[in-house]
Amino acid sequence: MYNKLLPVLTAIALMPGMVCAQVTPDTAEPGSAEEIARATTEPRFLSPWVSYLPAAPGVTSPRAFLHRIPGAPGELVNSATTYAYFRALAASSPRVRIFTLGHSEEGREIVLLAIADEAGIKDLERLKAATAALADPRKTDPATVDELIATARPIYYINAGLHSDESGSTESVLELAYRLAASEQPMIRRIRENVVVLINPVANPDGRDKQVEWFYRYLKGKTDQATLPRQAPPYWSRYAFVDINRDAHQQVHETTKAVYRMLFEWHPQVIHDLHESVALLMTWNGTNPLNPNIDPLTYDERLELSLHEVQTLTHFGMPGAWTWNFGDDWEHLYLDSIATNHNADGRGYETWGNGSAETMRTEQPDPDHAERQQWYRPSPAPPQPILWSARDNVNYNETALLAALDATALQAKRLLNNFYLKGLHSYRKGLDEAPHGFVIPAGQGDPTRVAQLVARLLSLGIEVQRASTALTLKEGSWPAGTYVVRLDQPYRNYAVDLLTNQEYPKDGPEAYDDVSWSFPAHYHLTVVPIADPQLRDAQLTPVTEAPHVSGTVSGAGPVFLLRDSGQEGLLEARYTLSKFRVAIAERAFSVEGRDYPAGSWILAPQPGLAAALHDAAAKLGLDFAGTAAVPEVAKHETPLPRLGVWIPWADTDTSGWARYTLDQRHVPYKYVRDEDIRAGKLRDKYDVLLYPHVDLELAEQIEGLHKAWGPMPFKKTSSTPSFGTPASSDDITGGIGYGGLAELQKFLDSGGLLITLGSGSMLPLEAGLVRGVRREAGGTPRSTQGGGTAAAAAAQTAETRTPGAHVRVSFARPDHPIAYGYATRTWVFRQNFPLYSIPRRYLRMAYCTVCLDGPIDRSGIVLEWGDREGAPFVVSGQAWGEENLIGRAAILDMPAGRGHVIAFNFNPLHRDLNRGDQRLLWNAIINWRAIIAAP
Repeated sequence: MYNKLLPVLTAIALMPGMVCAQVTPDTAEPGSAEEIARATTEPRFLSPWVSYLPAAPGVTSPRAFLHRIPGAPGELVNSATTYAYFRALAASSPRVRIFTLGHSEEGREIVLLAIADEAGIKDLERLKAATAALADPRKTDPATVDELIATARPIYYINAGLHSDESGSTESVLELAYRLAASEQPMIRRIRENVVVLINPVANPDGRDKQVEWFYRYLKGKTDQATLPRQAPPYWSRYAFVDINRDAHQQVHETTKAVYRMLFEWHPQVIHDLHESVALLMTWNGTNPLNPNIDPLTYDERLELSLHEVQTLTHFGMPGAWTWNFGDDWEHLYLDSIATNHNADGRGYETWGNGSAETMRTEQPDPDHAERQQWYRPSPAPPQPILWSARDNVNYNETALLAALDATALQAKRLLNNFYLKGLHSYRKGLDEAPHGFVIPAGQGDPTRVAQLVARLLSLGIEVQRASTALTLKEGSWPAGTYVVRLDQPYRNYAVDLLTNQEYPKDGPEAYDDVSWSFPAHYHLTVVPIADPQLRDAQLTPVTEAPHVSGTVSGAGPVFLLRDSGQEGLLEARYTLSKFRVAIAERAFSVEGRDYPAGSWILAPQPGLAAALHDAAAKLGLDFAGTAAVPEVAKHETPLPRLGVWIPWADTDTSGWARYTLDQRHVPYKYVRDEDIRAGKLRDKYDVLLYPHVDLELAEQIEGLHKAWGPMPFKKTSSTPSFGTPASSDDITGGIGYGGLAELQKFLDSGGLLITLGSGSMLPLEAGLVRGVRREAGGTPRSTQGGGTAAAAAAQTAETRTPGAHVRVSFARPDHPIAYGYATRTWVFRQNFPLYSIPRRYLRMAYCTVCLDGPIDRSGIVLEWGDREGAPFVVSGQAWGEENLIGRAAILDMPAGRGHVIAFNFNPLHRDLNRGDQRLLWNAIINWRAIIAAP
């Protein structure tokens, strides 16, 4: 390959015009061009911009530091070595500075590199102040904008290493950083003099180190894709896998928090995230439908930059560069969306990656047929399989990034002006258009959940105030202390996006991810849009820190009552009060003129109870009332269960959100692995087994990772020090197997409670743990464009689809403990989960006239889809074929042996978003014994 490339490189170097002008000022580091040529699989996969490393006396190059070129076959760099190189680069170049953005869940640094010319580096504080001033038009006089822009620079942030098995991005930015600091090409000088480039080389360092160790343990030297073992470790971070890129609205993960810290300190004009999945480089721009709350300038800028990148790579003869037809532009919930939601440009690439540092011929799902010419892909990719190397990936990433950075430099002043204008447009809409704000009543059923919503808005940069006096507007009256979001603020559009319901077009294409993210719907709270402009005259006080609700304990007791008003914090409260007996009323009752609904707590006299309640009230925002005697009402005790959470090795991602939610609420549980299920004696250890939603079909849930790959240890050793967290194993293959399924049956037969969420409910309903229900349509809720094309087809082509939407439900059994704290008619968040039949007493056993399905038995349906009084099915988002879903079970409670199965046909723990749904699960856990005791 090297011999084929040298004549090409020589010819390029002699080309007249742009390319020659870009190359000739540099002297190549001896040997670098030859090594790059050898590592590139085809001449057309290389541009002259990245065909060598520039020699810069005194400046440390990655080749000198690593003793290889970035993208060398069979090699990957971990986070510590990456940071060590960046520190060496910063120490050797006045054009580079390094900062610490934060630390990962496991304590690793998350670093940021800033690159500019010497003057820019010396002037970073002023440049940051300039973009901060442009971000808020209320603080910047329009008359001085041009003067401010004249000496400001756009800030371009590049994010690498978010998805750990997409390993080429870190290698790419190692070389990009050096080239930007060391090269004397006119284009590079132009970038340095007009742009501040920020690089986060390893956004998820925990995952990077696990992936690097995984590569050297299981993948190095293996080049036959068909026989490769699993290419990624079971964990990338403490909680997340792929979904670490679905955290823009929540800020659960330290990776996301670090990017937000960068956003509010630097106010960049671009956040650019690097990924791998399709041939050969796709630069993100979504198809319709577009999100109406994004400024049109953002869409224009992103498309313009993408088309420039496509044109540049096509100019160099690099095939397979394209844009546009990769997902929709509706939901902005990804890491790059942090920019899009804050008046900047969220961008990204998908390059062709092998999931390995080895050179090999690979094939990947390709729903868009990248080998076909389209208007958005003028030079198609070669047909699969494609011989591809890690260096090829670096070549594409780096060439496109240089094109984007140069385009940014050439239009620096326009990008800065547009950045200001987008904030101004958002601010002016809040003044000129209704709604002018939102009212969030503080005294709703769960004041703590209100405070959580406000805290989340504040963390996203949205300004919130509280009414200093009573608030009276055309829409209603509210007391002092009411939360208000005025919309005359720079992030008005983002506030509207989060605080109103979504209406995804019925004729829209398959959505890439959720079609609803409405905070009021997720939190089950009332948020009132205000069209009355008098809101701006109200006496409001800014909320400057996350609010905390302190509860009260009134009366001397010795009996104490807690009125159930739907508080989400009751599970944490029950564990906080673990030393005390708590009974729950099964019917409504009244004490001293106050009504208490079913689900209210009754705490009989116990030593130390009053002091413990004061602590719980202050911590959790709960109100306890003392009374003289235990009320006469049907009730049951709530002993704390021994809780196990089963996390299959085949999918730790979606279940990671469940673990996060429990950890945040200080709920103790045992992490249950596949091998723990296989080992049996489950009832001796657990009263309740929670099986969270998993993105797996039934056979995958049982059989797990292929046994042929085993034994495949995931545990800490001298060569794999990052393995073994948050759980370890001598062999992660094999799943629970059918023996493990039998152990789950024994658990139920001996009186255990199995709770399954989302697709986890396939296991009991389809594997025979309960009888009388069959799947009639649908599958796992994967996006075909996000991978898993074949497995996703059943869900994506089903007639009945709810692709991440809020839809209405009704309690078929409003007296069931799961219903405590909820109205009889409510809503929940649902993805494209399977469609199950209404339960029958038995299903047919053979084909004959008298062997048909038994009679319908609705007794196991606790919650059903649809509103019994006919309200529209969709609250926010969209649904298709909902008529097939209405009346079917959203939650089942099915007896099995001496135990029960609670099967959710949705996921109440979706990415720490749908907090109003969580209480349904908490009710099942708190009331486990009462549920088991029921027939």
